[in-house]
Amino acid sequence: MTEQAQFFSPNHNRLLNIAVWAKYLAWVVLVVFILNAGLQIFQYQVLFSNTGQPQFDVWSFLIKNDPLRAFEMVVNMVATALRGVIYYLILKGISLGLNMIVETDINYREREQAEGAQ
Repeated sequence: MTEQAQFFSPNHNRLLNIAVWAKYLAWVVLVVFILNAGLQIFQYQVLFSNTGQPQFDVWSFLIKNDPLRAFEMVVNMVATALRGVIYYLILKGISLGLNMIVETDINYREREQAEGAQ
């Protein structure tokens, strides 16, 4: 049996796998939410595409005709991006927390083995 197999129990490996998945999923979630925030411009453009203008510019239309709607669009974009940042931080915290739990358990096991050997 290898030393690493003795060092990590199956529960440790399970927790470390979840930590790695959370770590990488955090980046995917952040990118998806930031892209979603940027694509909300197109969502508003489709919403107001029945204006009859040949090349529709959502910013100039909203600022001239409905500045509150333009403010709403910006607030929605920022809220979506912030939601992505919050989910990113939560997943990174889960990853770090699980790694700390495994490390703490291993440290306690090593201390018990050192005390038992004396």
